[in-house]
Amino acid sequence: MKKLFSFLLPLLLYSNLFSQNVSKKVIAEYEDTLKVMAHGIMNGETEEQRREFHNGFIKELEEVLHYKQSFRYPFDSLITISCLTSGDNKFRLFNWILKLDNGKYQYFCLVQIPNKKKNENKIIHLTDNSENIRVPETEKLDQNNWYGALYYDIVYIKKKGRQYYTLLGWDGNDGFSTKKIIDVMHFAGRNIKFGHPIFRSKKQVTNRVIVEYDSKTSVSVKYHEKGKQIVMDHLVPVKKMLEGLHEYYVPDGTYDAYIYNNGKWEHKENIDIGIKEKSPPKIKKKNQKGLLPR
Repeated sequence: MKKLFSFLLPLLLYSNLFSQNVSKKVIAEYEDTLKVMAHGIMNGETEEQRREFHNGFIKELEEVLHYKQSFRYPFDSLITISCLTSGDNKFRLFNWILKLDNGKYQYFCLVQIPNKKKNENKIIHLTDNSENIRVPETEKLDQNNWYGALYYDIVYIKKKGRQYYTLLGWDGNDGFSTKKIIDVMHFAGRNIKFGHPIFRSKKQVTNRVIVEYDSKTSVSVKYHEKGKQIVMDHLVPVKKMLEGLHEYYVPDGTYDAYIYNNGKWEHKENIDIGIKEKSPPKIKKKNQKGLLPR
């Protein structure tokens, strides 16, 4: 490990020398370093090794993301890192996981926000506090109290007034069940807020949606731009006696959806998706190569 960072140090020092006149070449050099570290985060043999790579990675990533020119840089080679840009180009998310030795995951995310008045971008860290959020569907959260997930899509629907961004994410949970997360993010002054009561079903109104299912199965939760709907597999327990135990829930071949209507997501069961879209929802190539199934 020490040999690796000895190898990386000259490159980091070289980059810092040119920090006052950053170019695409310098950002590419940062990317080369980050690529090595990102690989270590995913493939280190022990949690201690993975954390060491992670600590170096987050420091270097934050440094390069402060540069104004980095907001348009694709960082395509970081295939184990989710990099998503909002539809209005107001921010980017750099999001990744750290696998723990107990089989669970810790989530990390940097939010990059361009600042027209200054010559550098603003960076906000999200702090994963999932373990202590007991009823996530009802909680309003913020950047310091975040229900961590690995995001794979930002749903942007332009409207007047405050903009709410709907995030679709993956949570590996505990090895017995997996979760898909539908959350809402918005800006309040200098802070980021998560959760808003815009998810409506027959039973309740919630701040976010948690779809939990058997970790051995695959469940789809995708945004269909045509129709403005988030379509998902309808889940049922493998046996009726297991109702309520979501680690035993699997798709039954039908579909539900949250359909956007006047600023709200309204839940509908047993919809006919009809595969009317000529192409699937747009997902960046790097996320198609990436970590985890949708």
